[in-house]
Amino acid sequence: MIHSDPAESYPASSYDDYLCLKPPHLLWVAVLYLSRALTLPIIMAVGHFSGVDASAIAAFRSWWSPESLGPSMIAAIVLYAMFRRVPGAPAWVRWIFARGRIVLSVAALSDCAVLTVGLMRRGEIDDASLLTCAAAMMDLFFLLYIVVARRVRLTFAEFPEPLGVA
Repeated sequence: MIHSDPAESYPASSYDDYLCLKPPHLLWVAVLYLSRALTLPIIMAVGHFSGVDASAIAAFRSWWSPESLGPSMIAAIVLYAMFRRVPGAPAWVRWIFARGRIVLSVAALSDCAVLTVGLMRRGEIDDASLLTCAAAMMDLFFLLYIVVARRVRLTFAEFPEPLGVA
């Protein structure tokens, strides 16, 4: 486990119970966005049972596409690893988490490619194509954030020590 350099210290609230940097809120948003083809159906189901207006659920449905399942599955692996970031985590979760930036970058680039191909197939500019362009721009924003942000790099470099290691 690599710990943050004291010169790059963060407030105590930025660390979890195992003294590892917590994933920043924007990283959680990025991972949830990149895995949206898997998380949106869950959100829509919860919203439906909670009595959310049908027009709001229809708006969520417009962000979902079956073509995005591949990139979303890639990002969902990192989402799972983020939830399993505990000392008792298996070695494969540690391996995925250590390469989280690369995995999320692949997911963002794949999603951007899927959106671009879909946009090119459509061939005309309408409201749906503007929504697709906005989604592709969000992919690029999150890709830039994941690649450039120091806090993200440091977060993925830390994982709690395995159980039984002193």
